[in-house]
Amino acid sequence: NYGNTFISINNIPVRGDVNADGALTVADVVALQKWLLAVPDTHLANWKAADLCEDERLDVFDLCLMKRELLKNN
Repeated sequence: NYGNTFISINNIPVRGDVNADGALTVADVVALQKWLLAVPDTHLANWKAADLCEDERLDVFDLCLMKRELLKNN
């Protein structure tokens, strides 16, 4: 944990890191929210990182878990 972000160590993917920058941040939450709302030109570099429910689909439940994960360690 580095400040308000979660950083990848040894190239292990970070849960929720949909923009693949190595950290779970508010930017990841915003990206998933935009994707769920079908905002044009919204892309997820690593959609599987957002599948926090581990059910092979992305939905509002994954978004809620992502927000919880981000807030949990702040």
